[in-house]
Amino acid sequence: MRISRRAVVTALAIALAAAVGGAGASAAAETATVQDAADESQDFPFPGADTIALHDGSDQYITYGASAHGRKVPYAISGSGDVVGTSPVIAGDAMPDGGGAWVEDGSGIWTPGAWYHVKDGVGRYYLFYTATHRDDNGRKCVGVARSRNPGGPFTPEPTPIVCPDKGDRWALDADVTAGPAGAIWMTWRDGQRAEGLESALSVMMLTFNTDGTVDRNGDPVVILRSDSLVWAKWRDTGGVTVIENPSAFYHDGSWYLFYSGNAWAENYYSTGIAYCGAKIDDGLCTPMPGPNRAWFSYSGPAVHLPDDMRKYGLPGNKRGPGAMDVYLARDGRPWVTWNYLADDSSGRKSRTGRLVVTGSGAGADFKVQLS
Repeated sequence: MRISRRAVVTALAIALAAAVGGAGASAAAETATVQDAADESQDFPFPGADTIALHDGSDQYITYGASAHGRKVPYAISGSGDVVGTSPVIAGDAMPDGGGAWVEDGSGIWTPGAWYHVKDGVGRYYLFYTATHRDDNGRKCVGVARSRNPGGPFTPEPTPIVCPDKGDRWALDADVTAGPAGAIWMTWRDGQRAEGLESALSVMMLTFNTDGTVDRNGDPVVILRSDSLVWAKWRDTGGVTVIENPSAFYHDGSWYLFYSGNAWAENYYSTGIAYCGAKIDDGLCTPMPGPNRAWFSYSGPAVHLPDDMRKYGLPGNKRGPGAMDVYLARDGRPWVTWNYLADDSSGRKSRTGRLVVTGSGAGADFKVQLS
């Protein structure tokens, strides 16, 4: 019988808890528990996940996922204090009635980007989500929904915040982050501004209004195009070179863009990082460590990107790591949630870890460790 590292460490934690007792015991047990990188049982069992800190007095975190298994936006609660943690236990559905009036009946909700914002003393949770636009040949657009309760139900705005009118192009995979001077930015895969057989990732500033609605605050700016990314094209015969799931991260005076590339259903779907400089909306970001290599990728033994097309692996070396979202824990330190192809072929699951940053500027280095 295989005994996981999680089981051994948890058993030691329980013994310690029994010895010291009380609240200190609970803290000791939580601190001592470390996830076995091979064990998928504790991961969030839905793809397209985003995580934020709760502001309900619980000191915990909430993770929202994409539609699957009869739920529109499943969510789970985890962690405490400065430790984000993870949980496979689904606490509810944040958008059980779907994406609102503009959304096609029966449409799923994909890649919900989560955000919390206080305006004029009122705190609200927001989801920036992808759904299929009604009567528009399957076009995907990005909508916004809000709630004062993190578990919802969320109220969608009546029209999407971005929706292409160019051919059969889509808008999808929105994420929201804060930068200097309190500016709030949204990144997304922007079909409106893509050219030919490429994908484009764009950014624009947002305004949060007193009534809870959200408006654009400026024009979209393309910050990454896929045409030069060799690893994103490898063995992909789908036509368009795909990059998606952008997540912008401001650190030590510089912006970085985390994104996915290649075919999402394949082992070699991977995560790239680009350096954007001191301003996120000042032209194209520069791929790191260059256009030929993904930053995080699966390394085998099944089919995978060649060694010269990938830089690092991720804990557990799971297949097809993508949709990596960067966010901050309560102490201001960065964490990430990403998804992968489950070993049991059940689809994609999502995993959480600490983002370890060394160096700065264009020379920064990024690795991930499990909590």
